[in-house]
Amino acid sequence: MSSVKIRCPEERDRTLALEMLRDAKVMRFLGPHRPLTQTEAMDWFDDALHKPSRFAIADAKTDEFIGFCGLKKINDIWDFGYFLRSEFWGRGIATEACRIVIERLSTQADFSNTQVFIADDNKASKRVAEKLGWNRRQSGYNNGEFGHFYLIAP
Repeated sequence: MSSVKIRCPEERDRTLALEMLRDAKVMRFLGPHRPLTQTEAMDWFDDALHKPSRFAIADAKTDEFIGFCGLKKINDIWDFGYFLRSEFWGRGIATEACRIVIERLSTQADFSNTQVFIADDNKASKRVAEKLGWNRRQSGYNNGEFGHFYLIAP
């Protein structure tokens, strides 16, 4: 039985999501590579709430908000991403959430044209990619960071 579930983001997730978006550890490999300001975090969450593109990850029993996972179009390219509140790191939750989302989207998304970039310094995400059987396609820079682009193995 799964310890997490995916669902649409909900208003009740706001406080925990904003804390996550303002956490320097979480944001190190995301977006601007810094914690979002309160205004930026609120705008980001409002966008996620009203135009959901990534699923909320929640505890399967308590429904507590843990993070986000899924597809989002960035600069006309489908990007697969995931990020969790830092207190949930190291428990296999990212791997489990990615499996669930990929399975759910497998009939709707063409993962061969989906970008997954993992910075070389992001050792935890590299382990997630390995556990999921994703293959490195090429190395390169994304948002000023060196890393690899991965191909999702559905």
